[in-house]
Amino acid sequence: MEKRKWLWKRKSSERSPGESESSGSFSSHSERYSDEQDAMRESPNDNNTQSPEFTPKATISDDEVKESVKCLTEKLSAALVNVSAKEDLVKQHAKVAEEAVAGWEKAENEVAALKQQLEVALQQNLNLEVRTSHLDGALKECVRQLRQARDEQEKRICDAILEKSSKWESTKAEFEKQVLELKAQVAAAKEENTLSVEPNTLVIIETLEKQNSSLKQQLVSRCNELEIMTIERDLSTKAAETASKQQLESIKKVAKLEAECRRLQSVARKSSPVYKQKSPLYAESLTDSHSECSDSWASALIAELDQFKNEKPGSKNLTVEIDMMDDFLEMERLAALPEAKSNTQVAECESASAESVCMDSTLKVEFESMIQRVAELEKKLESIEAEKLELEKSLDESQRSIKEAESGMHEAGIKLVELQKELNAVNEAKELLESQLIGMEVESRTLSSSVESFKAEIEKERTISAELRVKCQELENELTRKIQEAEVRENEAKELLESQLIGMEVESRTMSANIDSLKSELEKERTLSAELRIKCQELENELTRTIQETELHANANGELKLKQEDLAVAADKLAECQKTIASLGKQLQSLATLEDFLIDTSNIPGFSRGPLASGDIRKCESDPSRLSRENGSNEESPVDHVTSAKSRNGFGRFFSRSKSVVELGHHQD
Repeated sequence: MEKRKWLWKRKSSERSPGESESSGSFSSHSERYSDEQDAMRESPNDNNTQSPEFTPKATISDDEVKESVKCLTEKLSAALVNVSAKEDLVKQHAKVAEEAVAGWEKAENEVAALKQQLEVALQQNLNLEVRTSHLDGALKECVRQLRQARDEQEKRICDAILEKSSKWESTKAEFEKQVLELKAQVAAAKEENTLSVEPNTLVIIETLEKQNSSLKQQLVSRCNELEIMTIERDLSTKAAETASKQQLESIKKVAKLEAECRRLQSVARKSSPVYKQKSPLYAESLTDSHSECSDSWASALIAELDQFKNEKPGSKNLTVEIDMMDDFLEMERLAALPEAKSNTQVAECESASAESVCMDSTLKVEFESMIQRVAELEKKLESIEAEKLELEKSLDESQRSIKEAESGMHEAGIKLVELQKELNAVNEAKELLESQLIGMEVESRTLSSSVESFKAEIEKERTISAELRVKCQELENELTRKIQEAEVRENEAKELLESQLIGMEVESRTMSANIDSLKSELEKERTLSAELRIKCQELENELTRTIQETELHANANGELKLKQEDLAVAADKLAECQKTIASLGKQLQSLATLEDFLIDTSNIPGFSRGPLASGDIRKCESDPSRLSRENGSNEESPVDHVTSAKSRNGFGRFFSRSKSVVELGHHQD
């Protein structure tokens, strides 16, 4: 019996803490009554063993007391058995109700979880659709940007080529014009060269070097722009690749979600028949339960709960039934042991009845003790009956609770039907989602094919960009070669212009000195010619007067001789005047040729505003003091004159044009 108690305690310890606490009081109570029942079974047997000694002297009341004790013990055992059975039934019904409520709550939780998962799946599908739309837009935008960048790059390259070619042609034409003008100036000017080098040439060289450095910087900036454009194109290709990868990942996630939904659907389909199969098994196990196996029944219930959770009904149910059969066999064996012991004791007492006459007093004492025990048992019976009434009340309450639980189970069944309908609706929604997922897979395949086509276009654009790079490199090489040729031509033209400028400056200085001397002589000749004109006028007047006088006084010979002498003197003076007039005419002709030369030099860029302009000569003829002032100012600032002359020649125009070209290049960049 102690072994059995230990087994029951071990099984009860294997249960959950809540169930052990709730069933602990009932198990201890049942154990206490079972011990009392065993003691009561042993006590009548002892009485039977000792009855032969007492039979000769005992009365009929002893037999009646024994029979009443037996009846009471049987009633007590039956009452205990009924109470324990009812307790077990109450426990089982309470556990069934709790399990039903737990299953209902679990089903509700599972349905809520499935709803949440479906909502999450729908949200993920919507997010994936939005993402695919964004990816489509991004891919289209990338393709558009790539095409636009390619078109812009081609336009820029063509425009740059056209601009550079036009600029080089214009600069070439300007250089050719300047060379022709310089050749004409060199042919017209005298061939006198000096080796004096002025500081302005160094300034010109520095400006040319600055222009060369600026052109190199422009080439470097163009190279950097080309590199940046290639980097941007590579980045766009990388963005397209990452977009395709993200799309593949989204497809994988959708496939995983679809597999998860299928798994949950299969779990939901499996859980409903398993629960239906377990309910009749539960009813059979409840009808086959007994009073001494409450703990084993609790363990069986726990095992069945584990079985319900783990979805393995067959093998574990068989093991539980085998354990229950072992428990019943063990209890029958333990109940059979006291009967065998009592039979052996009766035989021994009959053999020793003749010798135990002297033990009447002891039997009387024992009888009194038995009477006291019977009284105690009656008290216990009363207490048991009171407890029985309480148990009946609790049983009624438990039956009410069971009815309420049954009504709750009915409601739970209704709710399960509703949940099944909702599950069917969810399955339909899931099928719709699967069809949508299939459509999305088709769309993703089309998108992947479009991405592959985009990749092919990107590869084509890469080849085109490589060809454009080669062309740009060739153009850069041609530009460097043309720049070098232009630099060589510029240096040659610069040297020629410097030599021509030096010679022309020397010639201009000598010619300005000659012009000053000629102007002074011309002033003198003009004064002389004016005096001679006055004298000629006077002589003509005198001649006319003398002729008139000779006509009037032809008769006076002496006067005629004097007049003839005067006429001879006047003729000599007239001849001298004519000579001086002829010399002045020659000088005026030479001045006219000089004036034509100065007009020709004024057409040259360096002498358009020089000191020998034809307008200045005319002004000098009318105002000699202005000529002296201008000569003084020119002698005081020769450097300013040279710089102004150089700024007015072809170099100034070339530098201004080159700067404008550089600025245009910067604006285009």
